[in-house]
Amino acid sequence: MAKTLDEGFQLFLDSLLSNDSRPAVSEHREIIRECLDSEFGVYAFFLAGSFLSDTNIRGYGGVDYFVSIGEDSIPDDSNVLLDQVEQALAACFLGVVTRAPAVEVPFGAGESEVIRVVPARLAGQTGDGHRLYAVADGMGGWMSSSPDAHRAYVEDLDLNLDGKLRPLIRLLKAWKHFREVPISSFYLELRCVEYAFDEKMIVYTVDFPNVLQVMWDDQFSDVHDPKRISGYVPARLTYADRKVAISRLRTALYHTSRAQEAAAAGDVEEAYVYWNRVFNGRFPAYG
Repeated sequence: MAKTLDEGFQLFLDSLLSNDSRPAVSEHREIIRECLDSEFGVYAFFLAGSFLSDTNIRGYGGVDYFVSIGEDSIPDDSNVLLDQVEQALAACFLGVVTRAPAVEVPFGAGESEVIRVVPARLAGQTGDGHRLYAVADGMGGWMSSSPDAHRAYVEDLDLNLDGKLRPLIRLLKAWKHFREVPISSFYLELRCVEYAFDEKMIVYTVDFPNVLQVMWDDQFSDVHDPKRISGYVPARLTYADRKVAISRLRTALYHTSRAQEAAAAGDVEEAYVYWNRVFNGRFPAYG
């Protein structure tokens, strides 16, 4: 329980913290590597995604790994490569499924108990010297990606914002997961990074609603990768998912506006009520 909004947000953010310490991840990671190495030849197998950039939240999202395989094993059509990787992993695991650009390997019943394997080919280096990879774009072609470059960019921007960018990203991801908003976590992360680029400071009660408002104003338009590596990244929403996402975004904006009004009037307890609605009952209790 907490008395101020700052205390409430800090308690909430503390509850979202997670790490890649589960023995099952390490065990399955090694089996995945061996399985793919025997089929394709693995040059590199490394952590990527939110665990690498330290923007993951406890209990959600799974763990991402890039697998760089031999050039001779890579077909021109990236969808063919995804099919081949899925077939290879299906020989070692049950429940394997492809969701471009990754092949997902479940190792438990929970949403976080998934390892997403992203097949990649080394394509060079960024201007900052980070390795650049080509990964499946979901349409048979290829798109550029550099997990290390993204991590470094988030790290630098977070440092400039007194360590509050990563928590702001986690708040967006918590809203997504707790309210079952059908949109990718990476898209939300990029929207948050893009928004924060010109900010001098981050105040969660102000900037979280601001990021939501930006997405409302442009209705989940493509977001530009700040390092200009992946180009424009789409929300990839189906018509049905877009309707759901927009509806839940509208509801979140209503609740955040009421929370701000209550706080401005000095009614912190009422503000807690509305922040709790934003996060579907997961926000700390007032008192």
